[in-house]
Amino acid sequence: MVMPAGNPYMRDHAPAANGFDRIEMCTRALDDLPSAVQEKTVLTDLEVRREGPTYAIDTIGQLKPFFPSDTFTLILGSDAAAGFDKWHRVDALKKVVEVLVVRRPGESANTSGFKEVEIDALDISATKVRELIESGADVSAYISDSVLEYIKERGLYGSK
Repeated sequence: MVMPAGNPYMRDHAPAANGFDRIEMCTRALDDLPSAVQEKTVLTDLEVRREGPTYAIDTIGQLKPFFPSDTFTLILGSDAAAGFDKWHRVDALKKVVEVLVVRRPGESANTSGFKEVEIDALDISATKVRELIESGADVSAYISDSVLEYIKERGLYGSK
């Protein structure tokens, strides 16, 4: 399940792209994946549609009635995992989800005690990609053509 964040309360500023733009970018990115991956992936706008700050514990509370016998795994990048203990109602959240931390290539092991995996992923953060877009740099190695086209159409992240 891919779920763009709604209004993350721990961010210093609101996301540069609104929630519906982020949903559309995810839709396009998922459409660019092989069919075998698409068949196993669901995109939801659950958090984007929620008013006010969005908290993972509330999202799990909304999902659990629809998937009562399922186990939820919260997949975080190592940067998000580093601040996990500051999340809203983190003790309750730890009781209802497993946390899997994805490390970027070359990163050292985390010290949070969560399960972790290193995947063959790009060694770049979304923040860095947005900065490159703003500077006019070529980001075609990091995002699909259809997503980049949408970003430019909408003038997101200072694109030209």
